[in-house]
Amino acid sequence: MEILKRQFITRGFKKKIHLKRENPAFPEVVRSVGILTNTQEELLESKEVIFNMFGKSVEVSGFYNSKNDIDNGISSQDFSLWGKPNTKVKSFLEKKTDFILVPTLNLSPYLLYLLLHSKSASKIGFYSPQNRSYLDLMLNNEDKNLKENIQDLLDYFIKVKEAC
Repeated sequence: MEILKRQFITRGFKKKIHLKRENPAFPEVVRSVGILTNTQEELLESKEVIFNMFGKSVEVSGFYNSKNDIDNGISSQDFSLWGKPNTKVKSFLEKKTDFILVPTLNLSPYLLYLLLHSKSASKIGFYSPQNRSYLDLMLNNEDKNLKENIQDLLDYFIKVKEAC
């Protein structure tokens, strides 16, 4: 059944790839951020960097690959057999975040579904051949630790935002 769910979800977001926005929006003030990662550690480190940079008043929501975590994990269990999202996923998709941070190089089909169907103003992350089609702003992932790379990405995001 998981194979069927993956196929329906993958088919659903292939249509969205070609509808990419041409001019991403950069918010004046960051109030809400979405995070999509592969592991819980990446999610926690990303939240820490965002809180350090923008303050504790920023609303941060996110998901990572996990069948066990009911709150922040996402897996095939969060979609119907036909690829329709459950209420947890729908509530994330309805949020209008200022940007979505993707500090991972390869997203699962479930995280990719969230990225492509979100109402986010812009989507930022690290460059990879897979991410190239989905993100508005990308930076090469250096051989530093994840926190430093995220800090560099957010610094770059702020500089681009100020220039626009």
